[in-house]
Amino acid sequence: MQKRLKVLQYGLGSMGSKMVELVLKKEGLELVGAVVRKEKAGKDIGDILGWNKKLGIKGYTERDAFESLGADVMLHAAVSYVTDVWKQISGAVRAGINVITIAEEMGYPFVKYPSLCNEMDNSARKHEVSILGSGINPGFAMDYLPLALTGIVHSVTSIKVTRLVDFSPFGPAIQKNIGVGLTENQFRRGIIEGSLPGHIGLLESAHMTAHALGWKLDRTKETKTPVISNKPIKVPGYITVQTGKVSGFDQKLSCYEKGKLRIVLEELGRVDPEIDYKNTIMINGKPNIVECMSVPTGKLTTTAHAVNLIPVVYNAKPGLLTMLDLPVAPALKDK
Repeated sequence: MQKRLKVLQYGLGSMGSKMVELVLKKEGLELVGAVVRKEKAGKDIGDILGWNKKLGIKGYTERDAFESLGADVMLHAAVSYVTDVWKQISGAVRAGINVITIAEEMGYPFVKYPSLCNEMDNSARKHEVSILGSGINPGFAMDYLPLALTGIVHSVTSIKVTRLVDFSPFGPAIQKNIGVGLTENQFRRGIIEGSLPGHIGLLESAHMTAHALGWKLDRTKETKTPVISNKPIKVPGYITVQTGKVSGFDQKLSCYEKGKLRIVLEELGRVDPEIDYKNTIMINGKPNIVECMSVPTGKLTTTAHAVNLIPVVYNAKPGLLTMLDLPVAPALKDK
């Protein structure tokens, strides 16, 4: 790392608070502030987070944070959709601050938002900074990691990734997105009406994977089905899911090229802490590869990935980037 990097945090929810904790522990990183709502501006971040200790670092409004702190990189953990992200980070980009966002759609936004991506890329290049969307998924588990595994085979015909994921550590917004606590009918109605997005990012992971392998996807099919609990489940810090209510979901995306099934991504989300959570990657080709690994909670892995990427993004080329544009980002050394 060339210098001590000044880090700004945008969003102090479940993910943002963990990012603050990690940044404070890492060599070469200095937390200079957090973007907060106007009524919390000027308050110590430790007080805002309810940590019962002061950090000597304050919360700021967007304008003050972007213009007065001299931040090198901003960690963004606030929204999921590209249009909302750009509204929140554009001021930072204009102020010459590199941005790492864990917004799911930003993992590979080029297919859904080509015009807006051009705008973001042009602005980032103009102000000589980088914008990166990444997390554990999209950004690693279902795209970057499988692609790394393809580097040791002769050829690839298809890829299947299945993630059994613990959603219990996520905050209320994510719990609401996946329908935790609803009845089965409420879940299915929410899917039909579009009010229940489920996991956001499978399509982004698929497009990133296809782009890297030179596949031209021409058809996709996605299904979302509820998982009904057969026992009461206490979701830490949130609710207790009663027997007979939704305690998770099965979401599957199948992607085709000229009739050939190329990519299958399965996100199996649960809120039961007693489940043995696993991630399985199947590379079909010459030779076949099956890789199975344990999956720490998204709160730990998503935040760790974002923080470890800070020096890599700071030193990256300007523009709107994806994980395909960056070298490996190993864990940063603790203080």
